[in-house]
Amino acid sequence: MVHADKTLDIKGLVQHRPAIVIEATMAQLDHGQILSVITNDAGARESIPALCSHRGYSILETTMQGGTFYFTIQK
Repeated sequence: MVHADKTLDIKGLVQHRPAIVIEATMAQLDHGQILSVITNDAGARESIPALCSHRGYSILETTMQGGTFYFTIQK
């Protein structure tokens, strides 16, 4: 398990909102810091990796438990 510098619980946000909130939060982090994201948006399985690829962030871990997705992202 990787230690996150910040945790973002965005359960309930859907469509483009998770990506917008993640992007705003990542802007506040320094290079190398780690963000843990918790979401229940089914589209996140594709949209968060696409965002990370586009912005050059690294996904360190991805898990799913009972319809909730957990992403660990390094800036």
